[in-house]
Amino acid sequence: MKKIKKILIFVSIYSFFIIIGDLIYSNFTKAGKIDYNCFQYFDLNYNQKDYHYYNLKKNCVATESQRTVSPYKVFTDSNGYRYSGKKRNNLKDKVLFVGDSHTFGFGVPYQDSFPGIVETQIQQYEVYNLGVPGYGIRMYWNAVEDFFLKQKSDVTHVIVTLDMTDIADMIVVWEEIPITKYGVLKEHHIKKEIDAWDKIKDSNFKGLRLLTFSLRNFLRHIKIKFNKDYNKNEDIALKSHIANVTYTELSEHEFFDKIQFENALNDIDKYFGKIADLSKKNNAKIYLIIFPWPENLIHGQKVFNWENFSSKICKKHKCEKMISLYKDFNKIKNENIDWKQLIYIDDDIHMKKFGNSIVADKIIKNIKF
Repeated sequence: MKKIKKILIFVSIYSFFIIIGDLIYSNFTKAGKIDYNCFQYFDLNYNQKDYHYYNLKKNCVATESQRTVSPYKVFTDSNGYRYSGKKRNNLKDKVLFVGDSHTFGFGVPYQDSFPGIVETQIQQYEVYNLGVPGYGIRMYWNAVEDFFLKQKSDVTHVIVTLDMTDIADMIVVWEEIPITKYGVLKEHHIKKEIDAWDKIKDSNFKGLRLLTFSLRNFLRHIKIKFNKDYNKNEDIALKSHIANVTYTELSEHEFFDKIQFENALNDIDKYFGKIADLSKKNNAKIYLIIFPWPENLIHGQKVFNWENFSSKICKKHKCEKMISLYKDFNKIKNENIDWKQLIYIDDDIHMKKFGNSIVADKIIKNIKF
């Protein structure tokens, strides 16, 4: 009993000094803050309804962690654009990549995203990645307009990625209200509760949080590295209510009908036209890029052809070229039984480094830099 009592006393005293030391470290130093992403939210109220929009924080360093990928760093520059984290060379000619999470490089380090890979290949240009996860083409337009308002230097190329989510974004996600030029969202779940908890955890126990954070990320990296059979025997086509419009009749769709679908296509046409007009006004060449989700490769485009639609709006608005990855990805699918694991993140529709490199190579071959 005496030994147990001594051990308990020792543990109590040791724990007391750890807690006191951590509280001092947390409250009297600027170190130890952990950012899990670089999003910042803005709340609005119109007609007694709450809305919000978001973008990326400026000069942010965060460690993003997804379920089936190793944790990776995200850096944003002084304008709030994701970049490599290295000092920009301030070159005269600029290339803009515009899009959502695929363009942002969701799930991979910046150097493994297709904008990052292209950047390493065209070092005579300054590359700006305007991609933000969850954005739709209405927000792409805002991002391009803001860039041209901020930057007085030459933009030579604007490369827009159209994604299957752009259809749903126009119908059920982003809205317009007259008090702001930006698209807005109706909901931001438990934002106040999250903000309140962030204030507590950012001011106390930073040392323990840093230790826990580092240990968790290390274990996640080890698990993913050695768990090579992840999802090997599952149907990983990821059938969705978003990309299924290419092979499912609209009468069977859960979230929108034919009229809403056609209105969304018209809006995509309209906003791509606005981006094209603004780009050409600033003497920049505009390109359009599309690529399939896994389910599109399996089930095809027998109901709605995304390639034909994209080609049509590119031609209408006189863009330089519509670049499609459908044939490239289909070729990989036909030649490799593990095509999904090669191109896409496990249990996800975003691309691994290999998939991003295919997109980057296609861009470099088809665009005159």
